[in-house]
Amino acid sequence: MHSAEVTCPAGTIVGVSDGVVDAYYSIPYAELRTPFSNATATHRGMMIDATGPRTDPMALTVMAPAGASDADDFPVLVYIHGGRFEEGSHNDERANGYATATQSVVHVQIDYRVGLAGFAPFHDDEPNHYRGIDDCNLALEWIQRNIEAFGGDPTNVTVVGQSAGAAITLWLARRDHFRGAFRRIVALSPAFPHKSYEQRRDTLQAAFLGMRLTRENFITASPRRIDAAYKRFRRRYVLDVALGPAPLEPAEMADVDVIVTSVRDEMIAHPVALKIDKMGLGTTAVKTLGPAIGIEREEIEPWLETARKMDPKHVFGRLLSDAMIRHWTDLVAEEAPAKVWQAEFLPSAFESAGHCHDLKPLFGVHPYTAGEGLHAQLLEYARTGHVGWPEYSADTGRTVMSINLACENAHEVRDPLGYVRSSFN
Repeated sequence: MHSAEVTCPAGTIVGVSDGVVDAYYSIPYAELRTPFSNATATHRGMMIDATGPRTDPMALTVMAPAGASDADDFPVLVYIHGGRFEEGSHNDERANGYATATQSVVHVQIDYRVGLAGFAPFHDDEPNHYRGIDDCNLALEWIQRNIEAFGGDPTNVTVVGQSAGAAITLWLARRDHFRGAFRRIVALSPAFPHKSYEQRRDTLQAAFLGMRLTRENFITASPRRIDAAYKRFRRRYVLDVALGPAPLEPAEMADVDVIVTSVRDEMIAHPVALKIDKMGLGTTAVKTLGPAIGIEREEIEPWLETARKMDPKHVFGRLLSDAMIRHWTDLVAEEAPAKVWQAEFLPSAFESAGHCHDLKPLFGVHPYTAGEGLHAQLLEYARTGHVGWPEYSADTGRTVMSINLACENAHEVRDPLGYVRSSFN
């Protein structure tokens, strides 16, 4: 390994290189006065040590072809991590950008504030704005100003988000958030809370045992008190995303092309689902708990009939898969105003189709191969916007690409989430 260096409006940034890929780790893109303050862009013209990853929610990592310069105009792929709006990192190895950079695409992983610091709105915040999402917008603005120095084309940026990161990606594409910093998006297994912050505010207020939920009180409260209160609040939503942007309104999105996906067995391995299904209580749990996470009471029996045909051993796991992820996948496909393509990932011979299992094949991370399989398809979309199957449309039968994680057995299917659409509110 040897040093790599770029000079850009942000400053002189020193990273590392192996002669194939130049890596610049944990570059700061914003500054915070306090964890609950609005972020501001970093000062320009700094000397930045980016030779190794650091834990910093206001940072991003860039991987680029070795020796890339502003004359190259490589496509840019930006990844926003998931983690239930509670955890995650811009150093997520499942979405490592090394393989992408070997294929002449610049790869950026961005971080943002999670938990209450990122997703508890205050009374003086603008409607539908969250600090964690504003952080991502600042990161995208940093990319627009600086990515040419790394060989990237700021006019050809594709944003990929997974789970909570997919929800953020879709929120960034809202007309009231979109600033033209990206051309297209990929939303992998989007996850939103079923209720808005305002609808859950009283529950959070109770968890803080009398402390009013103001910016000033959060700033002065001890981290230990905040963590304890959030854990009390979080226990109420074991089967849902507790905190995050809501409600999802795809019709509010700008004219941005979208690929939206799910994996077939998203939450089959959820610890609660595994326990309930193993005890043979899946049907009972669906009837008891289903309405609380979105299924219509009158639709329970038809949904159960379909779920048992798909996988009789994991009925409750199927409910969580549909309620937490696949319902939102379908909603985006149905209502987003621009071009939409939908895909469903199935198990391969050596990989189950559970939540997050699509990351390594999509980013060409071992044991998958750079530039092959699903990674090749993602890179083609980032380069050209081309998608190898028909657009999703109710008028043409809701065509969806079904493909396994090894990029085998690709075939078009009609409306695989129709049973979800008819069952969830």
